[in-house]
Amino acid sequence: MKSTLQEIKEKLSNDSSISEEKKAELISMLDSLEGEMGSIQSSEHAENISGHILRSADEVTKEEKDPDLIEKAIGDLKESVTEFEVSHPKLFESVNNISAMLASMGI
Repeated sequence: MKSTLQEIKEKLSNDSSISEEKKAELISMLDSLEGEMGSIQSSEHAENISGHILRSADEVTKEEKDPDLIEKAIGDLKESVTEFEVSHPKLFESVNNISAMLASMGI
């Protein structure tokens, strides 16, 4: 999971289509998410969520972005953490914040 989040941070850092300010904000959000994911008891659930995060990052950082694929990837990510909303409210909030930021960027 930690390596997946690091990979996402590297992709964001290398993406020239995202402003430095937005990159820093997204990376900060990913750092917070990483801390929250450490509280998940089941590594299977953590791996599932981190897989959805990676897929979302892959779609967002592609040269030729497909809005439908981005929307689906982010939707799948949200769905994967919905079951944790009650038991892990900060995780849920972190994912929603990342999704909202990506949406506000038109991603």
